[in-house]
Amino acid sequence: MVAKKTTATAATTEAAETVETMVKAGQEAAQQTYEKAVSFTQENVDKAAKAFMGGYDEFATLGKGNYDAYVASMNVLVKAFEDMGKEVFTFTQGSLENSVKVGNDLMAAKTLNQVVDVQNTYAKSVFDSALAESTKLSEMSIKTANDAIAPIQERVNVTVEKMSKPVVA
Repeated sequence: MVAKKTTATAATTEAAETVETMVKAGQEAAQQTYEKAVSFTQENVDKAAKAFMGGYDEFATLGKGNYDAYVASMNVLVKAFEDMGKEVFTFTQGSLENSVKVGNDLMAAKTLNQVVDVQNTYAKSVFDSALAESTKLSEMSIKTANDAIAPIQERVNVTVEKMSKPVVA
């Protein structure tokens, strides 16, 4: 009976060692799998963070470029309105000087025919100068609109190009 007990004890010990070895192997395999999963997750999180921050930086740069285009456009408009204001002032000053001259000519007229001639000449010159000035202001306005929209149009093209590219992960 002692031999059976020794054999049973040896078998139990051997079984316990086998189970212990299997448990250790399972633990090691689980630990390795866990470490691989953590490493894989960390790599993917790092990639995602870099992609996100890269996208954020790209959009921040895009926003700054858009703002700069807006400022450039507004500078063109301000300069053009200043030039148009000067042009209108010069035209008004010339018109007033012409009106004073016509007033003097009317006072110097000796006959009704001279008054009518001065008035007709004045009316024609006012019409012609007003037409010329409005044409000049229209041309300035068209040039201003084209110059002011150019930086914005460029940024729209850049933005559309960037937005149409696929996102790289």
